Amino acid sequence: AVVSTQSTGRWDTRNPRVPIQTSSVGGGVWRLKQSRDHILVAGMHSGFHVLHRETLDIVRSYTEHGSLAYGASWFGDTGLAATCSFYDKLVTVWNAFSDGKDGSVQQEGS
Repeated sequence: AVVSTQSTGRWDTRNPRVPIQTSSVGGGVWRLKQSRDHILVAGMHSGFHVLHRETLDIVRSYTEHGSLAYGASWFGDTGLAATCSFYDKLVTVWNAFSDGKDGSVQQEGS
């Protein structure tokens, strides 16, 4: 997967001018972290998004941060994602595949 300012995409290196697949997440993509089956995207103004690695469909979005979506990482193959926002210095660990907020733990940064 490759990043532009508004979307993620997949290119064939033999024809790099035209993407073979894209997914618009909006808000300016800042960071991508890939796992075996998914891509965790930090979209600065649109929150965090989990994309299916093959289809680039958005599986889940997390928009509970109060400022720019900045950092994102996976905890191995557990399905847990750690995300952080810029101005409020908030780090959140959440279950990327849970449909409720019960898997969310938040810690304020220093």
